[in-house]
Amino acid sequence: MKLYWLLIRFLRLVNLLYFVDIRSVGREQVPGQGPVIVAANHPSSILDSILLATQIHRPINYLARSGLFRFPVISTVFRWLGAVPIYRPHEVKDYAVRNVAVFDKVFELLEAGGCVGVFPEGQNSPPTRIGPLRKGTARMALGAEAQNDYSLGLVIVPVGVNFENRDFLMNTVLLRFGLPIRVADYAELHRSEPEKAFAELTARIKRELNRSTMHIEDERIGQMVEELSQVFGDTLGERFELDESERHVDPAGQRFYKRWLWKIAAWYRRTTPEHSAAFERRMHSRQQIHDILTKAWQSDPDRVVALNNRLDRYKDHLRQTELREALKHSFDTPVRQRLIRLRMTLYSLLMAPLALFGLVHNMAPYLLTKTLSQLNRDEAVRAFSYFGLGVITFGATYSFIGLWLWHYTDFGIAWSVVYLAALPPTGFVALRYRRNVLVYRDRILVRTLFFNRQELIDLLRRERRLLHEQFLALAGDRPDTSPSRD
Repeated sequence: MKLYWLLIRFLRLVNLLYFVDIRSVGREQVPGQGPVIVAANHPSSILDSILLATQIHRPINYLARSGLFRFPVISTVFRWLGAVPIYRPHEVKDYAVRNVAVFDKVFELLEAGGCVGVFPEGQNSPPTRIGPLRKGTARMALGAEAQNDYSLGLVIVPVGVNFENRDFLMNTVLLRFGLPIRVADYAELHRSEPEKAFAELTARIKRELNRSTMHIEDERIGQMVEELSQVFGDTLGERFELDESERHVDPAGQRFYKRWLWKIAAWYRRTTPEHSAAFERRMHSRQQIHDILTKAWQSDPDRVVALNNRLDRYKDHLRQTELREALKHSFDTPVRQRLIRLRMTLYSLLMAPLALFGLVHNMAPYLLTKTLSQLNRDEAVRAFSYFGLGVITFGATYSFIGLWLWHYTDFGIAWSVVYLAALPPTGFVALRYRRNVLVYRDRILVRTLFFNRQELIDLLRRERRLLHEQFLALAGDRPDTSPSRD
C-alpha cells in the first residue's frame, strides 16, 4: 500500500506539470469508506485511470483488459496498483472460466470495503459521446450484493471525465462526480428477473454518465454561442471593423443629474421599430450560431475546438486592450489585484530566459519521444511508452550534449556536469512556465507594455476577421442572417 501512495504522489506531480488545469466537481460523492464502484467514461485510455487515482483519496483497484498484462513493465505497475485483469473472448479461449475467478476477486475486494474502478464501455469512448455500456458492471455489483443478502451497502459512483481535447499533454480536465447509485435498490427486481435488473442498472449508469459528460459539451456550446454573438453582433454575413464608433460613451463622464435624467427617461421610452428589428436579428443570429455549432460538433468536433481556441485568443487580446486602458487608472483597482498583476508580469519576463533554455535543450528528445510513442497503435501501451522511451531519448540527448561540451568547449568536467545537471530541472521549468502563462494570461501585462493602443486595436481587427472567416468555413456556406418575413 505504501508503494501505491508513493506512485500516486509521483503521478500527481506529473499531472501538475503536464496539465494546464485539473478540476474535480462533486468528489465528496465518493464515500470515504465502505464498498464502492467508481464507473467512468473512457476518453483517453490509461490516462483516465491515472487522473481518477490521483483525484480520489482512497486506493482504487481497477479492472483492466488482460491484454495489457502481457507487457512485463505494464503488468508489474498494474499489479502494484492492485489492478485485476478481465479476460475477453478474442484474448483467451477459456475466458469464461477465468472471469469466474475475476468476479470472485471483485466480490472479495468489495466485501472488504474496497474501491473498484471500472470503465463500463469496455473500450475508449467515441469522440464527444458515451459509447454503449456493457452489463458486466451491473452483474458484478448485483452479484456482490446477492452474495451478501443485499446488505453489503454497495454504491456505484458515476464519473464523467471531460477533456478540453484528447491530446496527451497540456490539457484541461474536468472530473464530474455524480450522485451515488445504491445497488440494493434493485434487489427485488434482481431476485425475480436478473437480466432485467442488469439492463435497468446499466441504463441508469449510462444516464448518469451522460449527465456528467454530454451536459458539459452542451454548456461549452452554449458559452461559445453567447461569446460569438457578442463578437459578431446581429449580422453574420458582414465583415466587422473595430472603430471608434463601436466604443460606448462612458456614463461616468456625464454629470450626475444628466445620468439620472437619462435613466428616468429610459423607463418611459417605448421600443422603436428599429430596436425591435435589431433584437429580432440578434435572436436569429444567435439561433443560427447555435445550430451551426451543434451540427459541426456532431460531424467534426476538432474544427469546433479550433474555433474555440481562436475565440479564446481573441478574448485574450480584447482583455489586453482593456487592461491597457485600465493601466491609466490602475490605482482605482484594489492593491491585491495590482500586486498579482505585477508579480505575474515580472514572473513572465524574468523566467522567460530560463524557460527558453529548458525548451531549447529538451524540445528535441520530447518531440522524438512523442513521435515514436505514437507509432504504437495501442493507446494504453502508448501512454506507458512515453515514460520508457523518454528515459532513453532524454538520456541519449544529455549524453550527447555532455560529450560535446567536454570535447569542443573549455568547460571542463566540473562545469560540464553542472551544465548537464541544469537540463532536467529547466525542462520542468519550461513546462511549468507554459502552464502558468496559460492559467494566468489574463493577469500578465506584457503585451500592454510593448504594444501601443493602435497596435492592439489592429490586432483585434485581424483576430475578429479571422474568427469570422473560420466560423463561416465551419458553417460550410455564407449563412443567411436576415430573419424570415413569413
